[in-house]
Amino acid sequence: MPRPPKARLEILAAAARIVKVRGAANLTFEELVLESGISRGGITYHFATKEDLLRALIAHDLAQGIEAERQHSEQLTDEPGADLIALIRTWCAPDSERRQFIAGMLSAVAHDPSLLEPVREHHRCMHQDTRWDDDEIRRSVIRLAAEGLFWSEYFGCNEVPDDQRPRVVAELERLARDWSTPTAALPTPMIKSKKTKKTRPK
Repeated sequence: MPRPPKARLEILAAAARIVKVRGAANLTFEELVLESGISRGGITYHFATKEDLLRALIAHDLAQGIEAERQHSEQLTDEPGADLIALIRTWCAPDSERRQFIAGMLSAVAHDPSLLEPVREHHRCMHQDTRWDDDEIRRSVIRLAAEGLFWSEYFGCNEVPDDQRPRVVAELERLARDWSTPTAALPTPMIKSKKTKKTRPK
């Protein structure tokens, strides 16, 4: 009997629930059998080791983030900086579920940094042909600011008061629009000739 195609997603969803509540350290195949209702053999068919499962969880979280960006981008058709604004709205969205997942994964990632390889590979692919001109530097500043806001809030180190947060996010979006809008070449300033000092006849 063929395995249902959704089995892998069901395993990942069950594993994510365990990580959110009890952390990656408590993610065992025994716990996963109980949480998912899928047999040990059914789980190891898709994920031979716990490390394979953890990498798949990170890759799945990454894919969900990319999909969220795509959905935001679709709502911003023809708007300057749409891809940057989509990234800002993805990183700055109040998502307690994702924060719980990240909290549950931190110890595992600290113990084995190679688990983040799917994320590193994504960034390599995204920027392998990037031309780091002035425009791209500005885009990078916006990306780093949006991600930095997420992580500073996550660790409780954010200096921005809650009532001012919408203004910060709005300013990031404004910069994304402004820095993505082609500007006309500025006219060359006219060079003023130096005034010759008039001398009075003696």
